[in-house]
Amino acid sequence: MLNSIVTQLILAIVVSFDAFSVCLGIGLQPIRLKKVAEIGIWIGLFHILMPLLGLLLGSFLNDRFTHLTELISGLLLFGIGAQLIFQTFAEQTRQSSPKTLTTSAITMLAFSVSIDSFPVGISLGISGFHTALTLVLFGSVSMFAAWLSLLIGKKIQHNINRSLAWIGGLILCILGLKIIF
Repeated sequence: MLNSIVTQLILAIVVSFDAFSVCLGIGLQPIRLKKVAEIGIWIGLFHILMPLLGLLLGSFLNDRFTHLTELISGLLLFGIGAQLIFQTFAEQTRQSSPKTLTTSAITMLAFSVSIDSFPVGISLGISGFHTALTLVLFGSVSMFAAWLSLLIGKKIQHNINRSLAWIGGLILCILGLKIIF
């Protein structure tokens, strides 16, 4: 049970890295604390919704293909991790954040940084993680990571070149290989 919770917490931290790095760039812009709170809440909500959809799909697949579940789960995690690593190092520059952060812009931001948690949710559903704890951890860790990075960016107010998503990708690759082997 404890191993399961630790794994879920590690995955929650990993899926929050993208939100952290994107919000760090946004925090470098002049932004009010009310917007910081709003952005974090939206990101947290989407980090609950996307893995929930993934968990539901993963549970369905688990019921149909139980003999392949561990292999598929490991391959998904490894693939997601590798994609994050390659994507991070292929980036030349981050696009700047919108000048005005409207609710629709914040919603699109939250969707874009939480889309990585959908296939992770599929993987968790295939692996048999059917708990509300997974969703709460994904949402709350991502929300706090967004708040923290927005506040750090607000505090330092200078440009940072490299995304931290590669660290999350490396951790996902390691977890995927652990599940496969």
